[in-house]
Amino acid sequence: MRKYLADSGTELDTTMEEIKKQDEVKILFRSRDDYMFAGVLGGLAYFWGISSTILRIIFLFLSIITGGLAVIVYFILMKVIPLEPETEVSR
Repeated sequence: MRKYLADSGTELDTTMEEIKKQDEVKILFRSRDDYMFAGVLGGLAYFWGISSTILRIIFLFLSIITGGLAVIVYFILMKVIPLEPETEVSR
């Protein structure tokens, strides 16, 4: 799909995939499926597009290095980030 700017006469080349990526909005939720305690790390992993296992390992190291401060941040995020809405399965 090619579009032309009326004012400058320059050409814009956009594809449908690019348009869909621009319209896609990710919302941060605590995961209902990928959780070990409250779903915070699973939700963050989905939001950032990384593996939840890698994020959990990073969290473990941060918890040790910061002397437990990361755990306090986790509990704050648990209260602030909403739980993922339930999806209805049609039968």
